[in-house]
Amino acid sequence: MVKLADLTTRPDFAAGALRISPARRLIDGPAGFTTVEPVVMKAFLLLLDAAGEVVTRDDLFERVWGEVFVGDDSLNRAIARVRKIAPETAPGFFEVERIPRTGYRISGAILQFLKHHDRAADAFGGTGISRRAVAAGGAAVLALSGAGLWRAHSEPRDEEAQRLTERGDMLLRDAVPIQAGEALPPLRAALELEPNNPRALGLLALAEETRANNGGSDSAGETLRFAEQAARAALHREPGEPHARLASIDMRAGSLDWAEMEDQLQTLRASAPDNVHVLGSLTSFFAAAGQASKSWLYNEQAAAAAPTSPTPQWRRALRLWARGRSQEALDLSERLLPLWPRHALVWNARFMILAFTGRIGAAAAMVRNPVGPPVNAHPVRLEQWLPTFDAFAEPTPARIAKARQANLAAAQLNPGQATYAAMALSQLGEVDAAFEVINALLLSEGPLVASRPIVPHSFVANSPSWCRTQWLFMPPLAAVRADPRFASLSEAIGLARYWRKRSVRPDLQLLA
Repeated sequence: MVKLADLTTRPDFAAGALRISPARRLIDGPAGFTTVEPVVMKAFLLLLDAAGEVVTRDDLFERVWGEVFVGDDSLNRAIARVRKIAPETAPGFFEVERIPRTGYRISGAILQFLKHHDRAADAFGGTGISRRAVAAGGAAVLALSGAGLWRAHSEPRDEEAQRLTERGDMLLRDAVPIQAGEALPPLRAALELEPNNPRALGLLALAEETRANNGGSDSAGETLRFAEQAARAALHREPGEPHARLASIDMRAGSLDWAEMEDQLQTLRASAPDNVHVLGSLTSFFAAAGQASKSWLYNEQAAAAAPTSPTPQWRRALRLWARGRSQEALDLSERLLPLWPRHALVWNARFMILAFTGRIGAAAAMVRNPVGPPVNAHPVRLEQWLPTFDAFAEPTPARIAKARQANLAAAQLNPGQATYAAMALSQLGEVDAAFEVINALLLSEGPLVASRPIVPHSFVANSPSWCRTQWLFMPPLAAVRADPRFASLSEAIGLARYWRKRSVRPDLQLLA
């Protein structure tokens, strides 16, 4: 039985955004705090310590009430009170599931933190006790292990939390979007030390949103829900927290038109003018809107704010190429690749510039080189690019036909392959085929609707009100932009309305 004395001696601990004080029977979260009866705290701790595994009804009776005989009503009342903790402290953060004829388990976003806490206890506690063993008979062991871990840090906890938060910020800033999850471990560790750290919570929200919307999560819907909860928690603690605000804007992007998106990003920039993530979002927005000069401006600000980051550098190479400064783009991409040979977007920028500026041999050598990025949302495929290189080198009708077939097939795999295909087909003069790909990708029209491993209504590729269309304004799409159908496409995805509202024209339209 878990005795009342066990509650008074168990140290306070964090479970994500929740701070739990067994001794005071207090649970504090982003939405507020609540206090509970001893039996409720005992039941709550048993469910937390089980970390998602089922705690049987018999275990609950034995561990919460011991030799005191109580009926089902007492257990049902205790579980009902545990369930109320979430809406009172952190709405949506966890639930208590009833397993018919068996018992109960805790579920939801909180599990990410419970599993991390459990691994830390196993690693540093020196007990070798499993999670099941803790749930069955030693709740205090986990608490003491966690306390030992916290005491083991030579630095003060706030300094260690700051260091971990900085690490998570850097990993998120520098990552390929599909790998944004690499920022999660240090951020979660920071929140173990400082559960109410608004910056760590905001960065956690941004990392989760980024990986959910870029193919980096196996359960994107659940990941987005957790990102939303983390953002709310950060903004509850600090209403102006820029990373949480940026994550919230991105999660609402499908319901915003282009002008609204720009306004919200600019409002955020006004309060966080040097934030690299915000500047990066503005860089991407203006590139997608065909505003090359503004995109360049914000990317240069990001490069000045983060001079050691690869992200503004590969974007700078692509912006140089888009502005017609191909040789400068080539020179920069050549310098960048040895510095970050495994970074997918550094590699991708170099590859595209080579492939579409006549350096076919060098581009083909990159494809065949086994040393390349380990992860990419849209890896370069030999079956797409070898026929394309042949057609670039010698554009005979037969080679063009073979390249067209290869690119139309690739376009049905995912959005990344479709953007490659649209550029290759346009460069080859196959404008009709390029529009088939583009209409399928951006408008979900025609026979080539691409498979999209992303959340429905995600802003990544398939929302007509917000599309990642930077590639539409790259040099290979010049023939597409010169075609009368481009005006209809721009109307359909909301770009033309944005241009009229802002009284601007796409910078590269003049070069088409």
